[in-house]
Amino acid sequence: MNEDEQVAIWLDSMLRTESDLRPSRGVAKEARLGSRTPRIIILEDGEIAGYAELRRTGGAIELATVVVEPKLRGKGLAHQIVHQAWERWRQDPVLHGAPLGGQVDLVRATQDESGQQVVRSPLISFTRDAAMAAALVGGGFTMMPRKRRASRLWLWRSDFAALPLWTQFCIGMDRLYRGIIFLFTSPKRIPHFIRHSRDYRLFVRIPETAERPPPRMHMRSEREGGVAAEVMDQLEAVAFTMAEVEGNPEDIAAWDEGE
Repeated sequence: MNEDEQVAIWLDSMLRTESDLRPSRGVAKEARLGSRTPRIIILEDGEIAGYAELRRTGGAIELATVVVEPKLRGKGLAHQIVHQAWERWRQDPVLHGAPLGGQVDLVRATQDESGQQVVRSPLISFTRDAAMAAALVGGGFTMMPRKRRASRLWLWRSDFAALPLWTQFCIGMDRLYRGIIFLFTSPKRIPHFIRHSRDYRLFVRIPETAERPPPRMHMRSEREGGVAAEVMDQLEAVAFTMAEVEGNPEDIAAWDEGE
């Protein structure tokens, strides 16, 4: 059994039990598509402990399908996943759609004329899980405020309104496809998604913050999920109340307004 098959078996079992995740494509298809999917795999003593996928969605990179082995939760593995996602997002030009084949200068592909690394797409993630929300904030993400925005077809308060129209459309089509799959494979999950649809929050890292390291870890090890004291208040607000947490207006205003 190769590594892709091992990951596929584990992921299939997780997707069938975690109601918030995408439907499983079956072990055979997960194994076949696994090597072609930008993904993060965390190992613990040689065993699969955590998993996540990075995918291009309507001009954004979405950190999705984040799952941690149930018996290992609470050990900071979500923080490791978010940190690795940030590293991949800021360094991997292929993830951002750079063409394959031909002569590729990776330095020029990832840097502009001033020598700074270029990240063209924002990194986004949706979650309603308090622990994952805390990991995202600790990883430098901003929880977007809910707004009304008629120009983006939202007449009620929603953080989804912060996304450009094309990104909204692509994510909406993905969720519709997922709902159709569930209709035929796991119809009992549909009421779950409808019931919790307003609980999911949008977290964003914009390209301008790509080179800004995540908040420095506390003296505790990363495995314990420690974070710097200056962000503890924000983490507690997100983790325990999911309250509105203000980001840096200067960093997110232009992106939020679609400029």
